[in-house]
Amino acid sequence: MNEPSGQEQRPLPEPDSSEIAELFPNRETAEACRFLLERRSDPPTMGEWVERSREVFGKGNVHSQRRLREVRDHFTVNSYRREGSGDWVYRIEGWSQTPVTDKGARISPKLQAEVFTVKGRFCAMCGAGPKDAKLQIDHIVPRSWGGKTELENLEPLCQPHNNGKKAFFQSLNPYGDALARAINRPNPWERIGELLKAFAERGEHTPAELIQVVAQETHKGDPKKRLRELRFVLGWDIVAHRVKENGVTQVTYELRSWEPWSAEGAPEAVASYERARKRRKASPADDGDSEA
Repeated sequence: MNEPSGQEQRPLPEPDSSEIAELFPNRETAEACRFLLERRSDPPTMGEWVERSREVFGKGNVHSQRRLREVRDHFTVNSYRREGSGDWVYRIEGWSQTPVTDKGARISPKLQAEVFTVKGRFCAMCGAGPKDAKLQIDHIVPRSWGGKTELENLEPLCQPHNNGKKAFFQSLNPYGDALARAINRPNPWERIGELLKAFAERGEHTPAELIQVVAQETHKGDPKKRLRELRFVLGWDIVAHRVKENGVTQVTYELRSWEPWSAEGAPEAVASYERARKRRKASPADDGDSEA
């Protein structure tokens, strides 16, 4: 039985509370939390936070923006447009009801046996079997992103790959709300599109690496092709931005406008477009044959 966590009733800490440093070992994230608490009655924009980071730490960049998002690891931070200017601002509302320390539902021995029987006794990433490594059952989509503890969302992983995957996904926790909105959609176009919409509604650009995460494309799948199809087939206005910092190019995508999902579904809309394109491409050759 699930019981109320009590997080929503817990008073927010004061900006100078030592509890903030305990929650956020990263000094810049802790400062972002203090800044949001100080400005709770006058929520700041992302630009104001970046300027604050520059004043305190001597730097302010895309990593500083990520630190502000990391406050969502433990707190609910909502964004909305400021009256008058229309700028997107960030307001800390309370403690998160799903903090990153949530360990998830227990996987019963019966469910473990079912996963090994149906999906095999080998690591889904490297193929290692029980003679080579200790196997563990892992959630494919984390529970914090809406993943369920059921057969379809579980797979065997060796211990090293399970630990590595957990560390990688924990690094994405600042984007958990946007990922949760997108990752369970039925096809890659909708998963990518809903992710772009979630960031656009927060007044932010979508990091390129998150496109790869939600697309869940394998083998012949190509997330960049799906982006192009969202633009040229489904009529979405998507702009790529590239910023080079310390020799590393950061790519983000800005969603400026979008169309509702069609009743036929994105896969069929793309398939119809491709069929029409092939017919158009073939028609000049047909005309040439008739003239000959």
